[in-house]
Amino acid sequence: MAVVILFACLFWVSFILMLWTYFGYPLLMYVWSKVAPKPIKKETFYPSITMLIPAYNEADVIGKKLENTVSLEYPKDKLQILVIDDGSDDGTAEIVQSFADRGVTLLKQPVRGGKMGAVNMGFEHATGEIVLLSDASPIYEKEALQKLVRGFADPSVGVIVGTLAIWDTDRGVAKQAGMYWKYEAALRKWESRTGSTVAVHGNMFAIRRHLHKPLQKGTINDEFSLAMEANAQGYRVVYEPEAISYDEASSSMADEYNRRVRINAGRYQALFNAGYLRAPSLQMAFRLFSHKFLRPLSPVLMIIIFAANLLTVVLWGEEGSDFLLLRRGWGLLFLVGQIGFYLLAWLGAIFEKRGYRKVLIFSVPYFFVGSNFAALMGLWRWASGRQKVTWKKRSASS
Repeated sequence: MAVVILFACLFWVSFILMLWTYFGYPLLMYVWSKVAPKPIKKETFYPSITMLIPAYNEADVIGKKLENTVSLEYPKDKLQILVIDDGSDDGTAEIVQSFADRGVTLLKQPVRGGKMGAVNMGFEHATGEIVLLSDASPIYEKEALQKLVRGFADPSVGVIVGTLAIWDTDRGVAKQAGMYWKYEAALRKWESRTGSTVAVHGNMFAIRRHLHKPLQKGTINDEFSLAMEANAQGYRVVYEPEAISYDEASSSMADEYNRRVRINAGRYQALFNAGYLRAPSLQMAFRLFSHKFLRPLSPVLMIIIFAANLLTVVLWGEEGSDFLLLRRGWGLLFLVGQIGFYLLAWLGAIFEKRGYRKVLIFSVPYFFVGSNFAALMGLWRWASGRQKVTWKKRSASS
């Protein structure tokens, strides 16, 4: 009986933590943003900006990216554009050099050293008051830079991240990714309105240059690490929903899986190796725990929930207590629900292979389970030290 009670407790603790990270914490941030908001000062001004674009084998997108960058509505004399090539062998460097007479500077890492090495090199050559990190694929709206930097009028703000929009909703996991980003964008907005967000991305990430501290080249999630360093210096990290960038979703869950494995390995590295979970304030530590620690641990919690539920149903006899609603009746109902959910995810995988990707009842469970399996593999790669620092470009079809 004691063993069964232990399994029941494991089930409920894991289940409550899952509910907290996906629903409870966002609800708290929403209420907090309404009850005790901390708005930032915004005004139109034009600080000097250095845009850093790390690139590795981006020949298929870098030309379009640079055309977009040089056409942005921002004073040309206040915009420095640096592309740091990390040993590309597909003609990326030659394409970048063709933009030299339009204000684009090419820097080359002598030896391929990964994105963090490229970022550190870019900061060494940056002259702008604000440094903007961008991946090679996102396309910015014309006024994105103007809208992004308005928040730097507030001296308490050290980092601002823009919003990501998925522009190809008819391919791959675009619809699911779009739903996920809407959910994430809302949470980042509420976090920002109550202090600082703990979620940043590489599509549009701006930081005051003087806050930069060179990070180890082995750093995987560079933007997150830079944001945490700025926060440790007493500055806010905020989200600007009106500064919009567009990117394509992965063309398949396989591409999305590879991206998420790397991201989650980087999360564990930042939280534990770099020690960012020991935040400078209790409030920030709470946000990191709820948003960035529990979220990638979801697959572990899912395994515990299923295993504890199964063992409770199997071991609990017909007689006995209804302890925590996991005696045969309720326990069996929970178990059937879980099996049904994973069956829908499995069918979603089959439908994707056959080209049917828009049936939400299958595709959403598949995206959720696939993303959490990637998080589990990210945990394994971090724990085993097998995550490479260098990054691999998504396939051309993505």
